[in-house]
Amino acid sequence: MNLRGLQCFIVLAEELNFSRAAERLHIAQPALSQQIRALEARLGSQLVDRGSRPLRLTEAGSYFHTEAREILQRCEQATLGVRDIGAGTHGWLAIGFTRSAMYSVLPPALKAFHSAYPKVELKLFEMLTEEQADAFRDARIHVGIGRQAPDVPSCTTRTLLNERVMAVLASDHPLAKRKTVRIGELATTPLIVYPKHPAAQFPRLIASLYRDAGVALNIAHEAYEIQTAIALVAAGLGVTYVGESVARHGRSDVVYRHLAGPGAAQITSLTASFRTGDTSPHLQAFLACLPSVDTPR
Repeated sequence: MNLRGLQCFIVLAEELNFSRAAERLHIAQPALSQQIRALEARLGSQLVDRGSRPLRLTEAGSYFHTEAREILQRCEQATLGVRDIGAGTHGWLAIGFTRSAMYSVLPPALKAFHSAYPKVELKLFEMLTEEQADAFRDARIHVGIGRQAPDVPSCTTRTLLNERVMAVLASDHPLAKRKTVRIGELATTPLIVYPKHPAAQFPRLIASLYRDAGVALNIAHEAYEIQTAIALVAAGLGVTYVGESVARHGRSDVVYRHLAGPGAAQITSLTASFRTGDTSPHLQAFLACLPSVDTPR
């Protein structure tokens, strides 16, 4: 059954006259008759009572008229939907993101994208950077924004932001009034690390800072995410480390201090990963809303 046959039958059902229906369809009357007979043969039922004057539909024809109109309407809606999704004006975009991305690159990107594509449904999934590889594998996300992100198979990764690492101290810590602190000066302060994941890269970066400063690690607590780690610092349980963007949106019961000496130039990065070769317009439009400090790798 083809859509042209349905269109021919609907027009005939409206006109109840082969000549007028053929004129509306811009085809010859014999061609219209052939379309209707082919449709009846496929359905196995007569749709038009040709012996009546004026022409009328059979009971089966009246039923099929209603169904055929709905079929064509659904096809037209589907066609428009496909065009809109192809153009990026409709559809959905799934974004996996680590919590710290909400302090910097993600909010302005979401605002710009939603303003330009308000009909694209955004699905936001907060997850650890290390969980994003599985989310790509299961096709749960189109793009993942992470910190110290490892390479993801079959994905391209682009650096969005490079920023210095800062120490987070309780407001009553002995070094809280200093403008900068050295890792060596924090040797006796217990360390709070995050995220708690066997493949987490950020704790390894902090461990390298301590190693370069000749300080032994004294990990007191492992937190699942950044805000828990900062809350533990506020409770006086130790020190943790964040990127500068987090410090700009910090809480009042802790202080954020740049590092001096070994580790002072240490950089932490936020990146966007997406499937290599994914040219969907809504993904490309979202990527255009994100900052970039390098070419994709």
